[in-house]
Amino acid sequence: MKILNSDSEYEEEQIPRYRPDSLASLCRATRFTEAELKRIYRGFKAVCPTGVVREDTFKCIYSQFFPQG
Repeated sequence: MKILNSDSEYEEEQIPRYRPDSLASLCRATRFTEAELKRIYRGFKAVCPTGVVREDTFKCIYSQFFPQG
């Protein structure tokens, strides 16, 4: 997968996206509730409204969950 560096590149590239079969199957696979998954997704879309995560944004989000690296 190519890491994109600017917003203009997003328009030129077809970005691969993961789409689970259903919310229920995602709940079973992750053991999160529907409400928890929806809350996580809303937070993600607030930070990344296009649905695409740039490397610097990913590192920032990741470091909040795993501060030790």
